[in-house]
Amino acid sequence: MHKSVSHTYQRKRSFFWSFPLFAVLLFIGFIACSQQSGTTSGQTSVYNIEDFGAVGDSATVNTEAIQKAIGQAHQDSGGTVLIPEGVFSSGSIYLKENVHLKVAEGGKLRGIAGNENYPTLENTRIAGLTVDWPSALVNAINTKNVKISGKGTIDGSGYYWWEDYWEKRDSLSGTMHPDIIDWHVPRPRLVFFDSVSVSSIEDISLENSGFWTVHILYSNRIDIKGVDIDNPAIDREVQAASTDGIDIDSSSDIYIRNCSINVDDDCIALKSGRYSDGLEIDIPTENVVVENCHFGRGHGGVSIGTETAGGVKNVMVRNNTSDGNQAPIKFKARPGRGGVIENITHVGWDIKNAGTVIHYALREANGEDYTDPWTEETIPFEKATPRYRNITIRDLEAIGAEESISFLGWPLAHAQNVILEDVSIEAETGAEFQYIDNLLLKNVYVDAPGQSMEFTGVPNRTQK
Repeated sequence: MHKSVSHTYQRKRSFFWSFPLFAVLLFIGFIACSQQSGTTSGQTSVYNIEDFGAVGDSATVNTEAIQKAIGQAHQDSGGTVLIPEGVFSSGSIYLKENVHLKVAEGGKLRGIAGNENYPTLENTRIAGLTVDWPSALVNAINTKNVKISGKGTIDGSGYYWWEDYWEKRDSLSGTMHPDIIDWHVPRPRLVFFDSVSVSSIEDISLENSGFWTVHILYSNRIDIKGVDIDNPAIDREVQAASTDGIDIDSSSDIYIRNCSINVDDDCIALKSGRYSDGLEIDIPTENVVVENCHFGRGHGGVSIGTETAGGVKNVMVRNNTSDGNQAPIKFKARPGRGGVIENITHVGWDIKNAGTVIHYALREANGEDYTDPWTEETIPFEKATPRYRNITIRDLEAIGAEESISFLGWPLAHAQNVILEDVSIEAETGAEFQYIDNLLLKNVYVDAPGQSMEFTGVPNRTQK
């Protein structure tokens, strides 16, 4: 007999007892980061882009004027570059050390059409591979102490690229490996941080990205708070193309909080490279906190993968909500990506109308060596197969879900050490667990028609 969700547990844990030790240490580090990252915000100099010739009529291309304002602020040892009220169209701009880009209320920085307006970055990383790719609309590269904020909007005008992407994808479908089609339609990201430290993105609206919205790569001590991301925003019938909300990629000490995200793809994705390229670079994403965020539509809420070659570890996801997301808690485990994913903790979820509340699906791992579809190199099975371990999900309540839990490892690639505690889910289908070493279920209730839980290849299972 199923337990009704109306009789769910009471959350009684204190703040620190809900956290493993690594997360407490992370917060101490983030406090220190916040205290030290005020270099740009404390500057009194303001550089209004209109004073450098910018015109907010939507039609004028202001790339040069905005870059001049950034250059002057940097030359003067830092300051705020202001996008005032109006619609200021631009191609790629590049932030410099100690520069704060602020978009005023009623102001919009809008991307213009044409890849020629987004200079090619050589040897950047896109979807886990090192390739040449257009610059983002807003870039920060090999710098520190930069900030993006404001009550206005940064709009990537992604609709200039989305239709071309879907047409190209359809034409290439069946002629090449589906995982590499993405690289055949170059399109700009919205905000890109590469090798950046002690910097932030705060209290701003981001929309209509041509590709990923915020990409944090090879960076550390980045604070993202109060950011509203919406793709697409112009027409709900338009399907954006791979418009992830926030991608944390081979980066460390990242704090994401108080954000609201609605996108075509994953809302937040933690990544670290794929295939031979990612295995060779071998830089993990680690020490990440995501809290007090809301996830609307999207393929995933907080997703780990699919690019995992460098590993992902020490992640705390705390006190978040979701409504209408396909998989709020998502582990995208795929052969060929490699890496170790460990010490992942979810605490305090309120979930409504999910597709699958907890989704872990490892594609077939059959023991054979893997062929890199990009380079055609052979990757040994052990190195190519990602390993997920030490996963805790606690204090979760979900209603109106289609599927409760789908946690499916493979016989040759088990997940290890998985704990679910104080979990209550109302769904159309029950929970399925496959190939997990050491599974603890404590106060886990699934209200679904038929059998609430099924187990295959779970030898060390404890239910309380």
